[in-house]
Amino acid sequence: MVNKIKAFKKEHADQIVSYGMNHKLMEIDAGYADNRICNYSTPGNAFTMFMDEKPVFAIGIVVLWQGVAEGWVMASQNIFDIKFLAAKSMKELTEQMCKKNKIIRLQTSVKSEFKQGIRFATWLGMEIEGLKKQYGPDGSDYYQLARIFK
Repeated sequence: MVNKIKAFKKEHADQIVSYGMNHKLMEIDAGYADNRICNYSTPGNAFTMFMDEKPVFAIGIVVLWQGVAEGWVMASQNIFDIKFLAAKSMKELTEQMCKKNKIIRLQTSVKSEFKQGIRFATWLGMEIEGLKKQYGPDGSDYYQLARIFK
C-alpha cells in the first residue's frame, strides 16, 4: 500500500465521485462540478491523498479575505481502508494550510444529517455556530462550524 499526497486537481474530485463518496448523503451533492468550493482552491491550498494510485480524499481551503478561509473535504469509500492515517493527514494538512495563510478563522458547512462529518469537524477543533436552513443544493440543512486560531 503506497500513500502519496499530491497537489489537488479537479480531476481528483471527479475520480472520488466515480469511486463512490464516503457516505451516501454526500453523493446527493454531486452538483459539485458546477458549484463546489473545491473549484475555487488555489495552488498550495488543496491536496489529494492517493492510496495505490486511487484518491482517498481531497482537502483544501479557500481564502475568503485576510485571516478567514472556508475549508472543504471530499472523501471516497477508500478512506475506510486507512481512516486513522487519513484523518491524521487531513489534520496536518489543515494546520499547514492555515499557518501558511495566517488564517485566524477557518469555517466550513456540514450537512446536518452527516453525523460523521460533524464529528470529524469537531475533532479538527471546530465548533458548531448555527444551523443554515435549506442551504444545500438539494434544500437540505447544514451546520456552520468554525475554528478560531489563537
